[in-house]
Order: sequence, then structure tokens, then C-alpha cells
Amino acid sequence: MLLDMKDTSLEGVIKNALEEDIGSLGDVTSECLIDSECESEFSLVVNEDAVLAGLEVFKNVFLLLDKNMVICSSSKDGDKIKSNTIVASVSGKTLSILKAERTALNFICHLSGIASMTNRLVNLIKDTAVILLDTRKTTPNMRLFEKQAILSGGAKNHRFNLSEMVLIKDNHISSLGSVKSAILKVRDCYGKKYKIEVEVKDFQELNEALLLKPDVIMFDNWKINDLKRALKLVPDDIDTEASGQINIENIADYAKTGVKYISTSYMVKHASWIDFSLNAVEVKHEIKV
Repeated sequence: MLLDMKDTSLEGVIKNALEEDIGSLGDVTSECLIDSECESEFSLVVNEDAVLAGLEVFKNVFLLLDKNMVICSSSKDGDKIKSNTIVASVSGKTLSILKAERTALNFICHLSGIASMTNRLVNLIKDTAVILLDTRKTTPNMRLFEKQAILSGGAKNHRFNLSEMVLIKDNHISSLGSVKSAILKVRDCYGKKYKIEVEVKDFQELNEALLLKPDVIMFDNWKINDLKRALKLVPDDIDTEASGQINIENIADYAKTGVKYISTSYMVKHASWIDFSLNAVEVKHEIKV
């Protein structure tokens, strides 16, 4: 998945963020102090070690506000960057830079935080064959940005939305009465149109699922010892996924069980913002006097 910054829905998220910060009357401080013809160059500096994400979003915040802005960078999303690295330069009208500054920083700080936390998790399981997946637990209207940040951190994306695949969860099973009933009804509705994943909470549900051979079985909130026992029952032609309460402390232990996928929202829920700053390098005209 690659961000298409010409996508109007992505532009809309950025425009809404700019409008939220600039307000209905504009930047009353900068418009009072800065001459409209003043031009500047600013440097984007990272103040701690990080995995970079959101650079294209950062650039497009400025460009959507002022198409004449020039943003240059030799870095790219997914790069591991050291503290005090200059990541990008931003040149153009000083007023435009100051108006867009906080919004642009908010995006790149947030998304780089997710990428950095994702990379920490990936490194904890790098000696196994497990594939780390995200979830749909994302910030409203930020899913595409956050899922791209997760890719930058080295993990993979689970389904993007409800229309991509069938995932039969506990509430579906409760409504239908059994795993068997749910899988059979899905197959009656769709045939082989959609990949089918089913969540199981215990060995009884696992045995029901195994008889009907879904594409993926998700073990939700299983203890590690029970998961190890369960995986021995699953044939090679059914993929397996562990999910629920998986975090930075226990992910390595889950990875050692032999499960194929681990899905977690930890990288979104527990990511800390990365500290970036935008510093003036050159001002070509003086402020108003």
C-alpha cells in the first residue's frame, strides 16, 4: 500500500487539519508580525532516534496551503534516522511556513512514533518466521496514514476495512449460535468470493472450525501453552493468527509458538510521538516594524 497524495480523501484529512489549526481568522500573530513578502528556509530536525514515517504527508501539508513551497529531503519513509539529523528543508513564504508548521509536525511526529514502535516489535520477533500485522484499531480518519506508517516500521497490514475479507468474530458467532453456522452461512452467501478468517476462543470452537477448513483461524486471547497445543491440531493448509493482549513484553513468546501471524494494535495504542522541530535557517526579509 502506497499513499496517493492526489487522493481527494487524503487531501481532505490534511485540509481539515489545517483549517482546525489556522481557524476562521487566520494566524493573527504571524499576520501581524511577518511581512507578506518575507521568505525563509527552515530545517526539519529529528531530536531523537526514530524510524521515519509521514514525510510525504508533511510535505503535502505545506503544498496544499501554498503550492509554491519547496520541500527537499534525501530521506524517505522507513529510514532509521539518528537524533539531530536534518530530515528536510522547507523554503517559501514565511507566513505559509508558520501557518502550516504545527499541522505538518503533528502528522510526522505521530506517524513516526507509530513506525518506531512497530519497528521495536518487529525486532523482537526477527529471529522467527512470524509476520506481524496491524488491526483496524486506528485513529478515526487517519487509518490510511497510520497503516502506511506501520508498513514503514516493517510490519504488514491486516484488512483495511470491513469489505476486504470475511472475518467471523465472537459477536458474529454469538448471533449465529456456533462457528459452524457462521462459516456455512458465509459460504452460502459468497461461495469462494472472499477469504474467510474465523476467530476461536476455545478448543470446542477450534474443532468446529477445523472441520470446515476456513482460510485462517484466529486464536483470540489464548494463553501461550494452550496456543501451542492448538497449533499442533491445525493442518498446514490453514493459516493461523494470534491476537488479543499481545504487547511488547510477550510478543516474543507468542512468536515462538509457531503461529504464522501475530496481529496487535499495540503499535498504534502505545506509540509515543517522536520529537521533531522546524527551525529557521535563513530569513530573506525582516519582520514588520
